[in-house]
Amino acid sequence: MRVRRLVAVASMVLAASPVAAERERGIGGRRSVREGTRWVRVEADGSRFELEPRVITVRFADEVERAAQDAVLAVLGGVELRRAITGFVDVEVDAGRDVLEAVAAFAARPEIVSAEPNTIGAYLLVPDDPLYGSQWHLPKVMAPEAWDETAGDAVAVIAVLDSGTEFTHEDLGPGSDAHQNVWLNPGEDAWTDPDDPATGNGVDDDGNGFVDDWKGWDFGNGDNDSRGTFFHGTAVAGVAAAKTGNGIGVAGVAGGLDAPGARVLIAGVGDSAPLGSILDDAILYAAELDADVIQLSLTVGQSAAIDAALEMAYDVFGLTIICSSGNGGGAAVGYPSSDPHVIAVGSTGPSDQKSGFSQYGVGLELAAPGESIWTLDLFDDYGPTSGTSFSSPLTSGVVALMLADEPTLTNLQIRQILRDTAAKVGGYDYDWDPGMPGHSRELGYGRVDAQAAVLAAAAGTIFADGFESGDLGAWSEVSP
Repeated sequence: MRVRRLVAVASMVLAASPVAAERERGIGGRRSVREGTRWVRVEADGSRFELEPRVITVRFADEVERAAQDAVLAVLGGVELRRAITGFVDVEVDAGRDVLEAVAAFAARPEIVSAEPNTIGAYLLVPDDPLYGSQWHLPKVMAPEAWDETAGDAVAVIAVLDSGTEFTHEDLGPGSDAHQNVWLNPGEDAWTDPDDPATGNGVDDDGNGFVDDWKGWDFGNGDNDSRGTFFHGTAVAGVAAAKTGNGIGVAGVAGGLDAPGARVLIAGVGDSAPLGSILDDAILYAAELDADVIQLSLTVGQSAAIDAALEMAYDVFGLTIICSSGNGGGAAVGYPSSDPHVIAVGSTGPSDQKSGFSQYGVGLELAAPGESIWTLDLFDDYGPTSGTSFSSPLTSGVVALMLADEPTLTNLQIRQILRDTAAKVGGYDYDWDPGMPGHSRELGYGRVDAQAAVLAAAAGTIFADGFESGDLGAWSEVSP
């Protein structure tokens, strides 16, 4: 095993290119500008997302039969790629066709109730110049004290929707300690070689539409090799569930104690950047495979298809959904962390102050350490990295600890416990808004406290402030 310094370098897919003049177009109340040969959406918080040039998402009216839908696609020059159980259909349009003109053409049809472009997002991390060579974040959130109650076990499944996760990593998959924290699909036959996705039986054994997805699925490339080539997803998974107490590498928040801990269900949503057109499919995939937590460390432009998938995952399947708030440093959280069904998590440093890069504001629900976080890297490596990308899986790991101790917790109960037990640190004003008692702009309801959350879960001390399902709108700047 070799250890090297991990430097987090964000994919600059959104960098603006200079042009002589920008053309502007509004679609569905959202502003897009032409930059060279591409369209870029400008969000209300100033975020900029390049539009996917060939994939749009539509939803037909409920009364339109499938044959009639196919006829509309044929007339408008679109090919169906994927169909979600929420009714949204990803459609590929001809190469060279203006994507916003294609959206307008589909939106004009009476059979279609929704048509929108998709965005190419960014994984949430910032360039890192580490100051700390140890996992300071674990004692900071009282993880060792929480481990006195539970160190995590295989009862909890965390779906990591990211750039892919190296399931062969010695501190996550089977290593010298012989156990692993990678989720294995019980409905699929095991591969002949557990490290080689090509050695499956070539059959969709569980009938979910994904052949040989024994260790998850790569939605970006449409295959069962969920490892990915970008470190980000592996690093995120490591924060939550790297094997703990096994004498190897680093410790995850819910990695078990020299025994299986929380399991990571891997879903790749884009190699170097998340793709909006497949994010909803990955969310629903995780929900249908009975994940407990959906872990997002990314941002994309808002879409109705993703909104519907988040709502279904939360309300119908009962998942807890956690997303990093964003690294722009502004006073508004990004999307999808701004969705009311999502817990938005910002970043803190060793002194419990808000990280300078962390997005904050009324939509922020919690904060967790996100600076110089030691975690997994590719090729059995380790290193420190920073960003709200790593605050979010720390929180997902705490949720896994709570579920290990009390598996019957609902997502509403989990949310309430996290809020009520968060540490009111940093010297911030937690009474700035009478309508949100205990909330601060900088850290939301406070910095995550693993010990307090696990003890509250075990004791059943929930709904202390009367939080009910109808209160979701209070958690976000975006109403449901």
